Amino acid sequence: MDNITGRTEEPGTGDALADARNRYLRRIAVYRSFGYDRPAAVQCAVDRLGAFEGPVLDVGTGQGLLAVELARRGCEVVSIDVSADEQQVGVVNARYEGVSHRITFLALDARHTGFGDGSFGTIATLDALHHLADGPATFSEMRRLLRPGGKLLLAELTAEGFALVARVHATEGRVHPVGEVTVASAVEWFTANGFQLTGLEEEHLHTTAVLTRTQESVDPRSRRP
Repeated sequence: MDNITGRTEEPGTGDALADARNRYLRRIAVYRSFGYDRPAAVQCAVDRLGAFEGPVLDVGTGQGLLAVELARRGCEVVSIDVSADEQQVGVVNARYEGVSHRITFLALDARHTGFGDGSFGTIATLDALHHLADGPATFSEMRRLLRPGGKLLLAELTAEGFALVARVHATEGRVHPVGEVTVASAVEWFTANGFQLTGLEEEHLHTTAVLTRTQESVDPRSRRP
């Protein structure tokens, strides 16, 4: 992993750091006013993993909630997102939560990360599937990066969760884009390509699936037609 470039840095000034943190806290407060506790939902999703090994790849940084929760549990985490600008709130939150020494934030395309085969013991993604432009390409890369026997966590909003997020965005004059990739379509792809589904739950406005990569699975990109 040492040869990977694209590390995302914190905003440079104290005012910028405080502003990024305050934006995050305001958003959390808005969700709570709608009756939804985002940090609790993240904790619950990670609980579903049970025992897991690092390092952990977090696909889709967002505000860093998943990366921070994984790091709190003692893991070394690499969190990737296509936009370094979008990652900055996550970078700041990791510092405020005291876990920045365990998280590396990188601006990378999840379809082409540059990491070596089997670099990670666990891969996790939260509320990012619906943003994927090419689900199968991303899934194939995740499969390549996860060592045999490793765990995969897929957590995505339920229909009720998406409706709540749409209401929150509407209060800000924005529209929340929702693509075609779902937990169901992701599970279908992974179980067809050497993964075993070991858990599927719906709680805290999320559908959470846990899968394990089997020892004998073959990278679909290496198959001959």
